[in-house]
Amino acid sequence: MIRVLNNNDTVKVITLMDKYIASGQNHIGLQRNEAAWVQFYLNILKEQNQNNPHYFAVGDFEKDNLRGFMLANTYTSHYNNEIIMDVKDCIVDFDYNNTYTVIRLFNSLMEHIKKYKGVRWRADSIRAEEHTKQYAKLLKLKYNAEIYFSAHGKIGV
Repeated sequence: MIRVLNNNDTVKVITLMDKYIASGQNHIGLQRNEAAWVQFYLNILKEQNQNNPHYFAVGDFEKDNLRGFMLANTYTSHYNNEIIMDVKDCIVDFDYNNTYTVIRLFNSLMEHIKKYKGVRWRADSIRAEEHTKQYAKLLKLKYNAEIYFSAHGKIGV
């Protein structure tokens, strides 16, 4: 069941994020700063709790177990001033059917965007390359997404 995340889901969300990072699937090349990420997460919750449509946080629950969650917020494109919903995290529990969870989370996002008359979204990924390709192919197949590539670098390495 997809539902809006609330303040009392915080420990479950942090626990799933820890499990996901420990799996080595995400955050390649980034120094982990849990306090920074928790602050980011709590800000999205705060804004969503104030009914700000530019913030989005949902979880996929089986009974009381969190199978995955998505965090997103908008930005304004500097190319054309369009408001775009930007998926910041789409985190899944790899012990379950994560494709099904990703689709359920994205379906919820698409409904949110339509509800508020939005038209554009994006979902970049900093997963390892093979996982990024699978993620992008799924989004292209299911949501007719356009696939772009990005690169991340570090100076002095």
